Amino acid sequence: MTVTGRSLGSAVLLALAAAALGCGGGSKESEFADEPPDAGALPPPQPTVSAPPPDAGLPPVAVPTAAPCDGVQSLAMTTMFQGRASGEAPKMQPEGAPVCNVVPEGQTASGQTFMLQPGYCYTFLAQALPTVTEVDLQLELDLNAGGQPGLAALNLKPVLAVDSDTGPTAAIGAKQSCYQWPFPLPATVKLVVKARTGSGPVAAQAYSRKK
Repeated sequence: MTVTGRSLGSAVLLALAAAALGCGGGSKESEFADEPPDAGALPPPQPTVSAPPPDAGLPPVAVPTAAPCDGVQSLAMTTMFQGRASGEAPKMQPEGAPVCNVVPEGQTASGQTFMLQPGYCYTFLAQALPTVTEVDLQLELDLNAGGQPGLAALNLKPVLAVDSDTGPTAAIGAKQSCYQWPFPLPATVKLVVKARTGSGPVAAQAYSRKK
């Protein structure tokens, strides 16, 4: 087959064009391959980790507290005080109402306040039912009571007297050794009874008479 000059020239031009296109495609692919990733793209979302729930811990332990005596316990205490009064508080009258509470071991109960008067004798009795084997009794100034500026000037200690007995009964100023308030001004006081050993009903009663 005879190839003319025109045909040969056309073939050469086509070959050069094809070579140029092939080189250009390789250069473009290499340019994209070396290009760094887009710095503006957002990072992939991180998995959400929930915080552990707070430790609730153990429920608080209920601390037992004093509770008023029921009718049966109050009657038992009143009967016991009446039996003791003739020998330990002779010729005296009850001063106010007794305090009677059911208390845990080591806790106390306080009675209503009353007035210590000059010129009077006082006896204070405490009693426990058998579940309490050691009861304590003390006479305290009521520091929250107002109207006692003269006593405040004396700088008295809150505890005026304590019992020296052992067992389920206690007394202050019993028999012929009644307690006498030594100051010319009256004082607001209260009885505090404590279950030292054992838990259960404890009670206290004040008695008084004029000297």
